[in-house]
Amino acid sequence: MKDLILVFIGGGLGSAVRLLINKIIPSDAFPYSTLTVNLVGSFLIGLIVSYLVYYNMLKSDYYYFLVIGICGGLTTFSAFSLENINMLKSNDLYSSILYIFISVSFCILLAYVGFSVMNKILNY
Repeated sequence: MKDLILVFIGGGLGSAVRLLINKIIPSDAFPYSTLTVNLVGSFLIGLIVSYLVYYNMLKSDYYYFLVIGICGGLTTFSAFSLENINMLKSNDLYSSILYIFISVSFCILLAYVGFSVMNKILNY
């Protein structure tokens, strides 16, 4: 039950940050705000998981709150999917392909970079 509460609170915080970023970053022609939260969230998840692995806390309260909660609430695959559908409906194939390519490749890259940065910091 404690895990559920930690995920609930963290998810709410992550979602609130995502909402603020959506209000700050305009996304009229291209979904810059969703791309931003997914890139930032991917980097953060790499940092956090590396830290938790180093300290053998991967399935700790920190994992549930920070990784599943905050990072899960911050990032959004469903909005990414819907935005691609909308681009395709608008016959904007180029933007959709670009968005998919940037999102998938750079999110994976930034998760790896975050993991590597924390490993460097911890001399791991």
